[in-house]
Amino acid sequence: MKNNNINFISKAETQKLLINIKNKKHKLMILLMLDCGMRVSETISLQLKNFDFKQRTVKVKSLKKKEKEKSRTIPLSDRLYIVLGEYLNQSKLQMQPDVFLFPSNSKLGHVRRETVWKMVKRITTNIDLDEVHPHTLRHTFATHHLAAGTSLEEIKEMLGHESYDTTLIYANIPTKKLQERINQVTKEPPTIWQKIKQRFNNDQKPKLINLDVTESYFTIGRNKELELLNTNANKGVNTIVIGPIGTGKSHLLENIQTDKKILRLDDTESIKKSLVQILLYLYKDKQTVISYLWNDFTLDEVKKKIQRENTLHLCDSIISSVEPQEYVLIIDDITRVTPNAKKTIERLANAFVIIAGARAVKAIDTSFIWDFEILKLTPLNRKYSMQLIQQLAGGLEVENWELFRNHIYEQTHGNPRAITEMIHRYRKEPLLSNEKIRSIKHVGALQEFDMTFMIVLFLGIITAMRYMSRELDEPALRFIGSIGLILLIVSRPLLRRLSKRFI
Repeated sequence: MKNNNINFISKAETQKLLINIKNKKHKLMILLMLDCGMRVSETISLQLKNFDFKQRTVKVKSLKKKEKEKSRTIPLSDRLYIVLGEYLNQSKLQMQPDVFLFPSNSKLGHVRRETVWKMVKRITTNIDLDEVHPHTLRHTFATHHLAAGTSLEEIKEMLGHESYDTTLIYANIPTKKLQERINQVTKEPPTIWQKIKQRFNNDQKPKLINLDVTESYFTIGRNKELELLNTNANKGVNTIVIGPIGTGKSHLLENIQTDKKILRLDDTESIKKSLVQILLYLYKDKQTVISYLWNDFTLDEVKKKIQRENTLHLCDSIISSVEPQEYVLIIDDITRVTPNAKKTIERLANAFVIIAGARAVKAIDTSFIWDFEILKLTPLNRKYSMQLIQQLAGGLEVENWELFRNHIYEQTHGNPRAITEMIHRYRKEPLLSNEKIRSIKHVGALQEFDMTFMIVLFLGIITAMRYMSRELDEPALRFIGSIGLILLIVSRPLLRRLSKRFI
């Protein structure tokens, strides 16, 4: 059709066009122009970061030189959203924000506008739709909206045109209202057969697109522990946080809030290197250090001098440079603490408030932390695990939330790190169907079982056969029982050697 030199196609011709497009990529391109009123140049240059899949909108930046700072947000119609999800699911795109929706090997990184023009021309010619080109689809978008009662200002907002009235340029139109009107324009009433098919076929339910590039940082299920650490830091109580890998020790140590200054000792294996870094920091932070120790040295000379000192002398220099408990010294991990590091921590404990983390501390190593308060972390209970999952999964589109939450909890047993890693893994999937949810596993948080009791019980049963043999008069049982008795006697020192003793 033509109207004042504006080409557009009717609603029936629109349906004819879409029905005859089998290629999902081509159908998506046409729907972006037809249901969003986008220019062909805007369509081909779209990146994944332009989409807000949660709100079902696309943000389009103006490609005109005079309007580079301008952008508009357009709601996605239901049919466009469904085709977009199908395209992302079957494409081999890397789900990263800067990836083009329609990539190409060209210098631009995306398909050329000429390619789209040829594609539209080929498809429309085959179904006898004459004089149809990409801009025809944009005109069709505007014409259909006008016929449906959408105001001129709203249409200009979605098209990105300049308004006749400058006060209405890029008016802030609620996207939900436009969403309803877009679906009124694009949605076809279902036939009787389609209604029957939808009733008995759950696969007809549109898949939800799961892509989100936002990040958040928070504490769930550890508020009491964090409050205790903050209190101990302010009071000057040395504390060690003990828990299995992934239970949130580092997270707590990173979020300590105290009135005191904070220093970090990151590496207890290369303890001298860490002490040098602390002393250099104090050299820059405290004028008293400069006057007290190296008043006549340049910074380069100070560095050389510090690196030549032994560990104990470095400790004494640090202690003499600070007021007692002026600083909180945070040590991320003392699980594999060296003998030299033990002596260092014992020495620094007189001048600093020390808060450290560890997966476990061997019983023989407890002397250097004998006055530390112990805070033990365990995996999160189900309540807090579900809260953490819900918080981390913000922005995800999931087909079955109950299945999603329960599957993660069963795989992770409430381990915060494992929960976080699983949800990050899910974010790499554009669509989260029930099958995809079940297919992703996590083995890092499998529970450990101590088989010592079972071994001793088994050997005890075998040993009992020695005494049963007298009643049953079976020499073979006596032989087996004798072997079991020997193994039971040997097992105690053997298990003691093989097992590690931890507090």
